[in-house]
Amino acid sequence: MLRRVTLSPDVVHEDEDVRIVTWSGVLASRWQATPTKEKLELLGRHQRALAEATVDRKIVVLTVLGSDTGFMLTGEARKAAEAVAKAGSEFLIGLAQVVEGEGFGAAAARAVMSGIQLAVRAGYPTKVFGTVDEALPWVADLLRKAGQERDADDVGEALRPMVGPKAKS
Repeated sequence: MLRRVTLSPDVVHEDEDVRIVTWSGVLASRWQATPTKEKLELLGRHQRALAEATVDRKIVVLTVLGSDTGFMLTGEARKAAEAVAKAGSEFLIGLAQVVEGEGFGAAAARAVMSGIQLAVRAGYPTKVFGTVDEALPWVADLLRKAGQERDADDVGEALRPMVGPKAKS
């Protein structure tokens, strides 16, 4: 009897601000601080590198802003976020953004994220969620639509421990 094995994600960058994880054709990031221009550019480089390493040059991105993260981007960071989103039109199957937390601040941050995506008109599906558990089925659906059934079945198990609310340090 063959036992099913789920590949482990790779942490490609981790510091006090952000953890960036790759797994199959998915790049996930969990932010512990407000994203800066420099960190967003770093994220963009990792997205492009993963896309270039995949067979079909297509990936899904999952971005998580924890509830303790400052949500409001500076003008420079907002421009960098827009540039990363536009560049992603070459290789993104979709982008799931999670802004954890309740109340006005989290709702405002989700609105800002949605607004950036509308302004960019990226050409790929985007959706903003309140929790990682809400986002992962959507990510799995994107992978299924791209013909990546096995990855779709395993994405939650692989990524939840790395970017979920109690992500491993």
